[in-house]
Formats: sequence, structure tokens, C-alpha cells
Amino acid sequence: RLRYILQNESAKCPLDHLDGYLALFNPLDRKVQSAPVDIYGSDIFRFVFDLFETRLKRHNVQLIADDRFNEYVLNGYHADFYPIFVNLIDNSIYWASNARSDEGIIELIEDDGDLCVRDNGRGVSSIDVLNIFELNFTRKPGGRGMGLHISKQALSRLGFKLSLDPPKPGAGACFRISKEIQ
Repeated sequence: RLRYILQNESAKCPLDHLDGYLALFNPLDRKVQSAPVDIYGSDIFRFVFDLFETRLKRHNVQLIADDRFNEYVLNGYHADFYPIFVNLIDNSIYWASNARSDEGIIELIEDDGDLCVRDNGRGVSSIDVLNIFELNFTRKPGGRGMGLHISKQALSRLGFKLSLDPPKPGAGACFRISKEIQ
């Protein structure tokens, strides 16, 4: 497993930090990318890690990617895939930070050709499984219930499926991105 250890950085000018943070969003501008490209899992991991680094540290949540995830290749636009992972990891940070253990864990894994975002939060109840992808459904305080619905729709247009693995007692949620069978 690839683990990134959060390091304390020396004091920087606040504008440097803001400039660096805003630069993270460049890949989300479709105008920057004129044609589909190979996007490695390691690219996705680095993007979401850089985006959420401060929040992960603040909430004592560790983000881990396995080697197969890092080596996985998607072909497409960054602007299509990155927001999906941003939404899934944003949700996972919330649930994993409220995990029963001292440390929250979010794993990015490749499983039998699928990409998975798995956390050690409380998981999804069997009742909520039926509604989790519905517009405006949420259990997250202050949530709007749009992210999973939009992510599922966006992936469907790209020929992918977003699903939730069946709940397991004592395990967190595991969201799975699979190629649609044609």
C-alpha cells in the first residue's frame, strides 16, 4: 500500500497557499484538455490527496491507495472523473472521521477491474441502500443529497456504473466504479 505521511510545512505566504490550492482545479477545466488522455489511479490519488490534505490531517483520517489502484488506467477527461472521486472522498472523510476507531481510513482500491472507495465509517444501513443515489437523499448533516446522484448520472454517460457494495456488519461503506458491459 502506498501511504503518504503528512508533513508539517514551513510557514508560507498565505497567497502562495491559495495559488497552489486554486491550481489544483486546473485539470477540471475541460478547455485545458482537447482530447481524452490516460488517467492513472496514481494521478487521481495525488489530486484528491493534495485537495484534501489539510482536512484529512485535521480529522485524523488516512487516505491510502493500493498498488493496483495506482496502476489502473482510465481513458478520458480529468474534468469527467476527478469530481466523482472528490465527491466520494469528501463523503468518506465525514463518515470515517466519525468512525468508531481512533483513526479514520479511506482506501482507494482496484478490485476485479473496478475502482473502489472504501472507508471505515459506520457504513450504510440496509434501509438507506435503497435511496442512497436518489436526488436530495442524505444522512450527512448539512448535506444536500446531490453528490452521489450526480456522480452516478455522470458516470453513466461515460459508460460506467456507480454502485454501493452490500453492507457488512461493522464495516464502512464501499462505493464501486465499474465499466458498463456493452
